Amino acid sequence: MALDMLVLVRDGKVRGVALGEHVQTGDLSDCYKLYFDPDGSSKPRFRLVYRYTPDEVQAVALEAVAVGLRSQLDVYLRAAKRLGRS
Repeated sequence: MALDMLVLVRDGKVRGVALGEHVQTGDLSDCYKLYFDPDGSSKPRFRLVYRYTPDEVQAVALEAVAVGLRSQLDVYLRAAKRLGRS
């Protein structure tokens, strides 16, 4: 489902919420978040953190930074770590 969400972002059908810089998660100001849940529950359990990156072939490329459960900022902390910002 996370890959499907990225396709929707790429096609301009969905846009996530911009993230910022926070003490707990670090600087994710170049990233966006989307909420989703395969079960369609009323409160989505999963988060997708992605960002737009420059690409030599295309003007802009998408990069999925982290996908995970929403509990205890897990996905945001993993995103910061993968980007070397923790």
